[in-house]
Amino acid sequence: MLPKSIIKQLRLGKIKKLHSFKSAIDKQLVEHSYLNWLGLTGDEQAESFHGGEDRAILQYESDHYQTLAAIFPNSTPYFVDGGFGENFVVTGMNESNMCIGDIVQVGSARLQLSQPRQPCFKLNHRFNEPTLSRFTQENAKTGWLYRVLEQGEIHAGDDICVIERPFPQWTVERIQHYLYHKTSNQEATLELANLEPLAEEIKGVFQRRLKNNDVEDWESRLSGKSNKLEMRIVKIQDESPSVKRFFFSRTDLAPLPEFSAGAHITLKLPNDLSRAYSLCHPLTDDTYQVAVNLTESSRGGSAYLHQHAKVGDTVMISPPTNAFPMTRNAHHVFVAAGIGITPFITMIKEAEANNESYELHYCVRDLSSYPFQHDLSPYSQHVTLYSRTKRLDISALLDAHNRDTHVYTCGSPNFIELVQQATQHWHNDHIHFEAFSVSHKADQAFTVHVKETGQDIKVAEDKTLLDALRDHGITVESSCETGVCGRCKVNYEGDVDHQDTILTKQERQSCMTPCVSRAKGEKLEISIP
Repeated sequence: MLPKSIIKQLRLGKIKKLHSFKSAIDKQLVEHSYLNWLGLTGDEQAESFHGGEDRAILQYESDHYQTLAAIFPNSTPYFVDGGFGENFVVTGMNESNMCIGDIVQVGSARLQLSQPRQPCFKLNHRFNEPTLSRFTQENAKTGWLYRVLEQGEIHAGDDICVIERPFPQWTVERIQHYLYHKTSNQEATLELANLEPLAEEIKGVFQRRLKNNDVEDWESRLSGKSNKLEMRIVKIQDESPSVKRFFFSRTDLAPLPEFSAGAHITLKLPNDLSRAYSLCHPLTDDTYQVAVNLTESSRGGSAYLHQHAKVGDTVMISPPTNAFPMTRNAHHVFVAAGIGITPFITMIKEAEANNESYELHYCVRDLSSYPFQHDLSPYSQHVTLYSRTKRLDISALLDAHNRDTHVYTCGSPNFIELVQQATQHWHNDHIHFEAFSVSHKADQAFTVHVKETGQDIKVAEDKTLLDALRDHGITVESSCETGVCGRCKVNYEGDVDHQDTILTKQERQSCMTPCVSRAKGEKLEISIP
């Protein structure tokens, strides 16, 4: 017999402040409401991406509260109907007897079960128990979400009945088993990646597993703390015909880690690429901002963001790291070309905040219209622009080296090389640079032997060692993938063509960065720390 019960309670929520973030989890009792395509009339969402057609209604099993109170006695007063922010409080329907794709009649409306609820750290705050969200996820006590098939009026006390069950084998609990526990089951992953009524965001998890053989890190969502942040694109702004600015906000609305000028973040894109981009604006409105230039020589990152990324998309982001920090109490000379301007927006603001002198020398294509023109206009007295008709003489600019002056440059490898040549007479500690791309010189193929696995891997002329390792199932943590952060470094034996800008001479004797460095000869042996 298919599950049947009644709506014990009907609840709607208004956005309120919960600790340091906004939430509508505190829902109040109502007698009736009209159910439209996006949910109950009057039920608010703290962010638009918390709702949507596949997240119209949240239902929770009332009997779970008694179980949770026994496990977490210190939080007993909080375990009451409505505590999880559900719209429908119901007894007798739970994760083990409700299935993905179930068609449910309630009042004059008809719904379809679309996905398990994925709990977040806000539950930990609400119930004063730091492990609650993790416990409910691992023990299938999360509730589930519906999409609306037919709109209609709903009243507290209405019957709620499953009237069709097309996929009886896929209970909510079983879905969660493969989502969080048996993540390596290829047969289940393939079926769930193509399960028609399963919400796209959950199907996407299984589809990505098939594509890249990777497993998700849920830590950020469950605790609010992680070395990976799940972010959503909340705005895309054109800076020029070839430059777009992307605004990212955390999906769980937790505070973003702060950063200093010169920092970058690394985006893990849905096409399985990782790309580092400088943060081009101070932390504002709980968003990170990066600017991406679409280049003809794109390795896939800028092309994906320009041609496929859209508002509402989610990406995983590594928290900010800074391999390009400013020196305090100095005069700063910023030298930038094209998209290399991105870190200097925050550097200018930081210099202003610290009452430090600075000057920006910026090479652009068009003096009348260029990226970040609006951002730079308040500081025009410190900015000198250059173009093809008004060229920058780098040697003349950097001829004099004052003791309290530091020069910073960001741009293509060729542009950075020009600045380095012009500052050979400067003290090394006063020269700071960051490459936003790697030099694409002709490389030869080679074979790498991996000590830990015994594999001999062929690295093609047009492929990085890092990508070759990943293609053969070897995971190496990375961030910038341009040789400026050192996160991907491995130990080696042999001759290496070092192309990074982060390792010291001593480190290079035993370590290399596989994102940019290669073997000088035909063979190389590496060991992964």
